[in-house]
Amino acid sequence: MDYGLEGKVAIVTGGTAGVGRACVEALAAQGVRVATCARGIDALQQTADEVSRATGTEIFAHRADVTDPGSVKEFVAATIAKFGRIDILVNNATLVNRWSSGPGEVTPTLDIPDEYWIGNFTIKVVGNALFYKEVLPHMRAQHWGRIVNMTGGAARSGGSTQGATNAAVINFTKVVADQVAADGITVNAIYPHTARGGIDIRLAEAAERQGITIEEARQRDTHFLQSEAPRGEAEDAANLMLFFTSKQAAAITGQVVSATGVPPAVYY
Repeated sequence: MDYGLEGKVAIVTGGTAGVGRACVEALAAQGVRVATCARGIDALQQTADEVSRATGTEIFAHRADVTDPGSVKEFVAATIAKFGRIDILVNNATLVNRWSSGPGEVTPTLDIPDEYWIGNFTIKVVGNALFYKEVLPHMRAQHWGRIVNMTGGAARSGGSTQGATNAAVINFTKVVADQVAADGITVNAIYPHTARGGIDIRLAEAAERQGITIEEARQRDTHFLQSEAPRGEAEDAANLMLFFTSKQAAAITGQVVSATGVPPAVYY
């Protein structure tokens, strides 16, 4: 399929591994030049070099803190200086959730450390807003843009400490989508499955706390129908992101779609 993305420029936050890296790879394979950021530059640069070699597309790695307005402004300005434009924004940066309810456990809300609540909201909600502020003027000037926010299925349940933050991301997605629709800009969100990221960490830590193996913890995890449903991978979220950014999705905005492989009923 021709997505109509050849020659465009994208920003992907949190592009070192997992869903972020999968998004960088998917865009680069379509001839999209990608600027990606993270707080750790060494691993990010390695990812950029590997993807560039594999796809033949230029990848720009830049150290940035998505919670710092000055850092975000500097990164966006560096991207413009490097590539001359910004067409796509993928807000993927997140805080690894070491305080989510583990399999068979419920972590009381009041037991979650203050630094987690502050960090998670700042990265996923304030961070998204900072990038909107810096990127939207460039998209409006060219009357074209695609924004995709990575959130999480916990927004639909309330059975996780991530729920409130993810719900805020979804609300923000819909609000911004309404405000920029007349500018030829679409804004959508995806529930990705982070099999190679935070969920595996959560399973390992829950297993240690309960004195069981990781596989036993996985079997107890009621958030996923392990024996009945396929588990989405990072590439599934990246493929959906690719469609949202394509010419074929020009009339789709303000939507939230799951790429977890988990039936929606699990969330209710």
